[in-house]
Amino acid sequence: MNEQKDTDHVDQVTTASKMEKLSISDNESIRSNIEQLTIELGEQKEFNHFILDEKQKAISTLSALITKGNCEEELKTYFEQALHIGLSVIEVMEIIKHCTKIAGFPHSINALFIFQNLLDENTK
Repeated sequence: MNEQKDTDHVDQVTTASKMEKLSISDNESIRSNIEQLTIELGEQKEFNHFILDEKQKAISTLSALITKGNCEEELKTYFEQALHIGLSVIEVMEIIKHCTKIAGFPHSINALFIFQNLLDENTK
């Protein structure tokens, strides 16, 4: 039991040490990314240097829109896009359910109605 505690402590110290080294060495990289992002936002450029795949971007965008609330048209557009790039109906439902903990029930139920209406429109 004590060996496990010692091992856990060593792992925590090692992890903390690695994180400190990363934060020091990556500081310039983070700064340059922030500068690049600021420039691209100012010039309203399309971001094309992300390492996320299309599904990951869709999940991120849907989560942000559901959490933000009051963006029905954007949600409908991004729900359509998510289905088009290969997210399943079940995956989209999971995203909505997951956001309930963060966004609260009203935002999530609104997103659910928007998604259900989209599905109903597509089955007609």
